[in-house]
Amino acid sequence: MTSTLSPYLHFGQISSLEIVHEIKKAKEKNFINQATYDGIFEQVFVRRELAFNFVYYNHQYDQFEHMTEPWAYITMEQHQDDYRPHLYTKDQLEKAQTHDPYFNAAMQEMILSGYMHNYMRMYWAKKIIEWSNSYKEAFETTLYLNNKYFLDGRDPNSYTSVAWNYGRHDRAWTERPILGKLRYMNDKGLERKFDMSKYIHYIESIKK
Repeated sequence: MTSTLSPYLHFGQISSLEIVHEIKKAKEKNFINQATYDGIFEQVFVRRELAFNFVYYNHQYDQFEHMTEPWAYITMEQHQDDYRPHLYTKDQLEKAQTHDPYFNAAMQEMILSGYMHNYMRMYWAKKIIEWSNSYKEAFETTLYLNNKYFLDGRDPNSYTSVAWNYGRHDRAWTERPILGKLRYMNDKGLERKFDMSKYIHYIESIKK
């Protein structure tokens, strides 16, 4: 579920309190069900407040060495020397010059529209981790692209979402090469959730 309201929140065109009041009224009038209400409330209030707390109480929230949990630093250190079959520079990533059509489409959507579905953002960021020489390099590249292109970049939610890919507000998962115990995402997961051929066709259409 995504509301697409984050740019409007970022630029102050709407407040999280107003959204909460409106979805409460919509729920009372049966315009939305409980699951929709809970999902929006979780994102716009709980997660948003968590993000603002993270940035407010951690003045080094945008520094690789201070943005995530101790267990995450341990697993990244253990997997720093893992073999990486694909490596790309920041310039290649920004120009969508990778072997992965899904990443390339997501990168192009980001540049053209300033938007990317939340699930695609996670996939996009995880691939940058896999394709960079180091986790620090990956983090800095992700922040650079995030803040340059996303309409809701340079925002506490945005900084926290980037850090989440490195274990912030998350837990350790099954250990894998490169990502270690960080949460893993792959193209098969995308294909289960979305019609990826339709997505790529959409990106091609907005490039014209």
